Amino acid sequence: MIQKELRQIIHPGDRLTNSEVRRLLQSLYDKHQIQKRAKATDIILFGFLTKRAIIMKNGKRNEGIRIL
Repeated sequence: MIQKELRQIIHPGDRLTNSEVRRLLQSLYDKHQIQKRAKATDIILFGFLTKRAIIMKNGKRNEGIRIL
């Protein structure tokens, strides 16, 4: 179920910071009453292929991922 919801939100080519991924996953975990703390690396558990990326936000470099 979470995987279907993620596929509607995240698409190949998207670039997300680690904090954005954690926030998104945690909101889905909470919605489905999963007692787990989200980590950015959890995204691969739902079938997404990722690559590490540096993302510029507000003039700062942030660690993140690019969805393949």
